[in-house]
Amino acid sequence: MPDTPRRFAEDAHHPPPIGIGKLLRRSHLAFSKLLRDRLKDHDVSFSEFVHLERLWYDDGLNQTELSRRVGIETASSTTVLDALEKRGYIRRERDARDRRNVRVFLEPAGAEIEAKLLDCAAGINAIAREGLSKADIAEFFRIGAIIAGNLEAQSRGASRKAGSASPAASAKSQSSRRKRDAD
Repeated sequence: MPDTPRRFAEDAHHPPPIGIGKLLRRSHLAFSKLLRDRLKDHDVSFSEFVHLERLWYDDGLNQTELSRRVGIETASSTTVLDALEKRGYIRRERDARDRRNVRVFLEPAGAEIEAKLLDCAAGINAIAREGLSKADIAEFFRIGAIIAGNLEAQSRGASRKAGSASPAASAKSQSSRRKRDAD
């Protein structure tokens, strides 16, 4: 197996024309494996974690919207929610105004495990950030947001109108404004 980390570090000033997806995927796989292992200690799957995490911030979402926000199909989300409900972490209720909607709410047990599970995620983030400065991390998030924005815009089929800024240009402009304002 080639020494991939060294190759990327050596090529940092002359990156290859392809490989962003591979590097992001490799990082994602390593990150999620560690997180899944830590979550197992609390008898929670990764899918259950992302559903709970969304509810910690947006309790009472309807089931379809919750599925959309965690990025999985409604049918798959139903299976996860069934397991969370059975363990007493959530409850589902029909919306009184629109009986077609099923709202998902945290139960006290689901709220109580928030700190433990977020500590798992924070621990993996700390490992991922080893050797990086605060500036490196801020730059990583800035660049990651641009990459995600570019790809999301493309996948939505968004056409750029003349004069409308790309996600990359918008981020650069914001960065320049912040620097100018700081001076």
